[in-house]
Amino acid sequence: MNTQQISEEHRFQLSAASRYSRRTFGALLTFGVASVCLPRIGLAQQATGVEAGRIVTDCRGRRVTLHGATRIASIGGTITETLYALGRSGNILAVDQTSTWPEQARKEKKDLGYMRAISSEGVLSLRPDLVLAMNDAGPPAAMDQLVASGVPLVFVDATPSPDAIEKRTRFLADIVGAHAEGDRLGQSIATQFKQLDAWRAEHPAKPRVLFVMRMTNNRPMAAGTGTAADAMIRLVGAVNAGGAMQGYKIVDQENLVALKPDIILLMDQTAAVIRADLLADPGFRLTPAGRNNAFVSMEGERLLGFGPRTPQAALDLAKMMAAAGHPV
Repeated sequence: MNTQQISEEHRFQLSAASRYSRRTFGALLTFGVASVCLPRIGLAQQATGVEAGRIVTDCRGRRVTLHGATRIASIGGTITETLYALGRSGNILAVDQTSTWPEQARKEKKDLGYMRAISSEGVLSLRPDLVLAMNDAGPPAAMDQLVASGVPLVFVDATPSPDAIEKRTRFLADIVGAHAEGDRLGQSIATQFKQLDAWRAEHPAKPRVLFVMRMTNNRPMAAGTGTAADAMIRLVGAVNAGGAMQGYKIVDQENLVALKPDIILLMDQTAAVIRADLLADPGFRLTPAGRNNAFVSMEGERLLGFGPRTPQAALDLAKMMAAAGHPV
């Protein structure tokens, strides 16, 4: 998954948030960009808890010396959601605009702006003792300035996969000294993924699902491989109807018919508008999804965020697809 593809998901979610609901919409896929950066989980064990002097190795292979973790600037909804789930919301000083869950995060924490348009000056003015940033945070110049400032900056892997979710959870738990909580949350996530596996085993059908991010000139922009949407579709056991494409592509009427989607997957924030536009397209009505009026939607951050809520979100999505008449 490359940076351009994921940042497109993030950029659109921010746009939708401003038009629909800033509190409930984030940059999707907070599991954004540069997900190829795999974290080396674990700390150089020089100390425990949030004691100063610890060294962590982030997902870019940088060794970062921590001076504390009680005034955290969290750049990425996945990071924020995980820290809250670990019971460490009190360690968070400020969050970015993709931090839409839990809802109180944006209300009770200072605002860092959009994660792809961070101001280094704005972050540093808050005097954080640690900056945690998803690997797709930007712009690069701002990240470079934060690194140069001397304030510890740890980049967190953004890979959208079950294994990466568990590793991110334990990595962040180590950083904030929530080892027991991290173990419990990690075990809970693993258990929920097993429940998803059990559902998939009992429902082996594999519908062709097409995720549509938005409409452009009355044509759908759909997800191909290398996107968080593709990862979620595969996670629930379905087939990405746009799997022959790379990244996000605008699909014309002829190609939309050829993709033969059984189900159209949408984000709640934009579902009504996209659904109406597609149903008005004679070509779409020739597809199985069009003939059967088969649409499924979920809140954007929950659908594409790949955080602690993902296993339950995936199971719920699979059940919604079954209810749409195409059991997964």
